[in-house]
Amino acid sequence: MRKNLGMFFGLSRCGAGAVLLALCAFTTVSRADVVVNNTGGNSSYTGGVALGEVFTMSGTSGDLASLVLQLFSSAGGVAEVDLFSISSGAPSSELYDLGNVTVGAGNNQLVSVTSLPNNVLLNANTTYAIVLEAPSSGSLAWDGISGTASGGTGPALGGEYYESGAVWYSSNPNASFQMNLQTTTPVPEVPMTGVVMGFGALAIALGRKLRLAVSNIA
Repeated sequence: MRKNLGMFFGLSRCGAGAVLLALCAFTTVSRADVVVNNTGGNSSYTGGVALGEVFTMSGTSGDLASLVLQLFSSAGGVAEVDLFSISSGAPSSELYDLGNVTVGAGNNQLVSVTSLPNNVLLNANTTYAIVLEAPSSGSLAWDGISGTASGGTGPALGGEYYESGAVWYSSNPNASFQMNLQTTTPVPEVPMTGVVMGFGALAIALGRKLRLAVSNIA
């Protein structure tokens, strides 16, 4: 009886270990997607008022991971950056205050939005606008570029907009303000080495169980 109990508990430990090792083969990783990246062009620029760039997510939802705007300033400035919903193709209502950009003097400056909030979910196939508010101090402008190619996983951009008297107007439907917007999406991953290890351990456990069962019968 003691021998049988020993074999039973031994097998349980071995089987549990094999199952645990097999489960470890399945991990979750985050995939980074560049939704929009039309930066890097020599450009015209617009400033002094709130500006909006309309974009549409790809077929995959994701949390906003980073946002970089290409900006110009003659002497430096600070401005707020927001995420807006869309109505009739134009920016409509503020969804999130995303943070601020701070620039020095110069053109074609790639400036990250600081202090992005966590868990800003951008839904698949949904249209939004990134809005650069009028500067809170100094002066700055948003570099624009001809064309509406997203340069990322998202479809074509929706053109440049500006705000006047709390109303949004299309500035140039055939041009785009320059930005780099990236998201992260949790993706289950099954590494091949992990699969081999997991099933290998499971096979060893089952083989040992079979041998001990035969030995017990004998």
